This record gives sequence, structure tokens and C-alpha cells, in this order.
Amino acid sequence: MADPLALPQAVSAYQACHFIGMPECESVEVYKAYSNVKASLRTHKGPLPSVPLHLRNASTKLMKELGYAKGYKYNPAFSGPAEQEYLPEELRGVDFFTWTPQL
Repeated sequence: MADPLALPQAVSAYQACHFIGMPECESVEVYKAYSNVKASLRTHKGPLPSVPLHLRNASTKLMKELGYAKGYKYNPAFSGPAEQEYLPEELRGVDFFTWTPQL
């Protein structure tokens, strides 16, 4: 679910980091979660999960026929956050803030 205020918040965070400087600006929790995402992709067995079809750009007739962008909810068109999945099915419900690699 996307938040319509996410972009202004992200821009504000970016500007604050620009003034404060790194690494003081970086959240240790976010850094660990990002590292967990990368480790998850490195240790994933089999083909990597694909981007959900509704998030893919339908730039050709064939892509439209294959279902690309079908059902996509453009958040600015809604009065509040649109209910929409952004992760592949294999990753839904994974909390990368607490995830640990399975060895």
C-alpha cells in the first residue's frame, strides 16, 4: 500500500541527509534491512521472483495482451493510499528488518 505523502517525506529525508551528512544520517535498521534484501537475493534458490505483472510497463500491444499493467492502481487517482501489492508472491509477508539468511 503506497502512501501519498511518501515522496515529500523522502525528499525531506534526502535534504536532511544532505545537510547532516553520512553516515550519521543513515538508520542502522534500514541499513540492516537493505543488507538483508541483498542477502535474500544472493541466496535465493531457483529463478529470482519476477516483478508482478500489474507493475510492469505495457509499452507494446503484446505486453498489454499478456496482462502487463492490468489492474495497476495509480495512487494520485485515489483519495488515500491504494490497496495494491508491490512484492512478488514469494516475498509477500517477509519482514526484511527481522529476516535472517537460511543456511
